[in-house]
Amino acid sequence: MPLKAGEDYTEYMFNFIDDVCKNIGPRLATKPEEHQCIEIIGKELEKYSDETFTQEFRTSYLAYPRGEMRWAVGLILIGLFFIFTIIPWVYIILCSLGLFFFLSEFIFLKEYLDIFYDKGISKNIFGRIKSRSGEPKKYLIFGGHSDSAIDLPMARKGIPTLVRRIYIAIGFAILVLIWSIVKTIVPGALGNVINHPFFNFTILDFVFLVPFIPYLAYFVITLLFQMFGSEIVQGANDNLSGCAVALAIAKYLSQEENRPKNIEVICGSFGAEEAGQRGSKAFVRQTSKEILDNCYMVATESCGGGNAAGILDGELMYMMVTRKFPFIKPIRHDPEVYERLYEGYKRCKKKMKGLPPTEIVTATFAGTDAMRFTEKGIPACAIVGGNFETLFIKNWHSPEDIPENIDKHIMNHILNICLEFIELVDKEYE
Repeated sequence: MPLKAGEDYTEYMFNFIDDVCKNIGPRLATKPEEHQCIEIIGKELEKYSDETFTQEFRTSYLAYPRGEMRWAVGLILIGLFFIFTIIPWVYIILCSLGLFFFLSEFIFLKEYLDIFYDKGISKNIFGRIKSRSGEPKKYLIFGGHSDSAIDLPMARKGIPTLVRRIYIAIGFAILVLIWSIVKTIVPGALGNVINHPFFNFTILDFVFLVPFIPYLAYFVITLLFQMFGSEIVQGANDNLSGCAVALAIAKYLSQEENRPKNIEVICGSFGAEEAGQRGSKAFVRQTSKEILDNCYMVATESCGGGNAAGILDGELMYMMVTRKFPFIKPIRHDPEVYERLYEGYKRCKKKMKGLPPTEIVTATFAGTDAMRFTEKGIPACAIVGGNFETLFIKNWHSPEDIPENIDKHIMNHILNICLEFIELVDKEYE
């Protein structure tokens, strides 16, 4: 028995990606290029959906992640000046504030810094493929995202290197924090070397300063000059490929013989994902309770690269606040969704040999729009393409993320997993 979606769907998905990259290019959230991409997605959904809907939302597009990183680093660097003064406790305040902004914005995706950045309009665009019965017993939501990312040069050294350097930077800040606390409690620690009405340099400062200077240079060069580039990448894989899969699902289900009997499928694209999953947050806020209380959500993320597929059971970089102990927990997706999605893979495997390896895995760095659903208790997970060794996204936030580097085979594989998942859930409600 052949797979549900064949070569014609593969070419459809690739042509969509190639068209957007060639005719629109990079798409910073809220900017005209993202809106042009959303318009193209909307036109495709109109062909294959019973109805479409758009959700507008106003959001900052630079506060995350570049803005929060620069605020954190800037406050810590300014605070360093006060280490060598009679008021070293100022560093304690500035460092604590910098770490607070970093952790709250980067891990909890708070939006405290938005007030310092320009805002614009982004949009979610989705189409509904209704059930044959007209009274769906379940809703399935599939979504990619329309915007593309800012170049992240350090990621090309490998994600373990990127994570390690972030931890080193945090360690740097904490080391100096301890130093400033000691100086605050014992102003003349180990004896004064320079005693000035405002400046104060002690033997303790000298002990810290010798190893500290190369550490400081490393900190500044890494975070201010190597972390973020100035280029917006094309985002063929991240995440036009995810949008392409969602569109192909709609195209497949639009044929009457493929239309689900008992469930309604909602396919499309979130806006402003690279700005901190702002579009999926707006979707959860604006979509009716009737749908959200009875749905499974699958984020189709970066489906066009690598040699394997990963079905995410968690996104541990992000934390959420709960009412039960322990009150702060990492994002863990719902097994109701990811186990059924994996069953979809097993069904594909029975139909064809030699498919890309697919596993249920946990994302330890970066994340998807699925986390915005999970944090609100809505059953969700994500499916991504990646390298078999690391299962991390190919050409992530890189200028190499172009149509020529798309792997059509893995994209078709993920599409067929999703189609089997849809049929599986539909039959459960017969």
